[in-house]
Amino acid sequence: MNEFGQCIMATGLIHLPFTGCPYTWHNCSEGTRSLWKRLDRMLVNAAWLERWPHSSYLSALPSTSDHSPLIIQGDNRGTHHMLFRFDNFLTKRAGFIDSVKRIWNHKITGTAMYEVVRKLKALKTTFRQQKKELGNLTANVKLAKGFLDKAQELFVAYKEDYLLQLVKCCRLVYSRAVKLEEIMLHQRAKLQWLKHGDQNITTFFRMINTTRARQRIFQISKSNGEVLTTMNEVTEEFVTYFQTLLGGTRAQREINLDFLRPAVNYCLSQEESNKLCDPVTDSEIRDAMFDIAKDSAPGPDGYTYTCDS
Repeated sequence: MNEFGQCIMATGLIHLPFTGCPYTWHNCSEGTRSLWKRLDRMLVNAAWLERWPHSSYLSALPSTSDHSPLIIQGDNRGTHHMLFRFDNFLTKRAGFIDSVKRIWNHKITGTAMYEVVRKLKALKTTFRQQKKELGNLTANVKLAKGFLDKAQELFVAYKEDYLLQLVKCCRLVYSRAVKLEEIMLHQRAKLQWLKHGDQNITTFFRMINTTRARQRIFQISKSNGEVLTTMNEVTEEFVTYFQTLLGGTRAQREINLDFLRPAVNYCLSQEESNKLCDPVTDSEIRDAMFDIAKDSAPGPDGYTYTCDS
């Protein structure tokens, strides 16, 4: 990340996605003195993205100015099918293991891998229902906090023992709601350096909104900056790019690595090289599975493949 990006992160501001001209300023000179720069940007805070999560801006043509005007664009949210993603907070729900066992104990005819895939697919319906029953975790925290505050107000006013029991129950409900929300935000923000219990909810939300804003694609351009407007142009550009990347003359060239040897501090021995070709053992597979971080990105089927020893 460059110095400008570090300054933005330090202030808590987020660079809003844009379309249009990649550069916003030109010095109106010709030849070797011609200079293009991207000087103008739109920065927003977490509250803005929470209110308008799909907003962006257009970098328009400069017209009579040497700067391109920046035009804010509305939050045109398109409807789309939500992909399945397993949420780690479901494992804290009562009856989670039993619900998995009910599906996993079903007999399915086929290979072992086919049986696993079919059972994981069947579990998606169960997990979606469980997530729906839990509702909005952030709203649950606010609701539980409201009940706790009211119970404490009543206890302070009347000082009855049964009100003290009510306060204790509300405190337990609130603590559980906060824990579930923290797990959810930690997984979605993917911040490995934040420890559980930090309660850095503002940071979580900011990182989630920043990630969502960066992952959206507004336009596709060629290397020369020309914007592709039709689907045929986009398809042709993608095919050409990946043909060059995965095939073509570059993949056929033989590379002589001898010139790298002086810079290499250590080379594998013949025994170590042969070790790399040994068959993978079950223990190595298990160790690799157990080394996966709990908040790692999900696979194509929406599950995070993590194991607890």
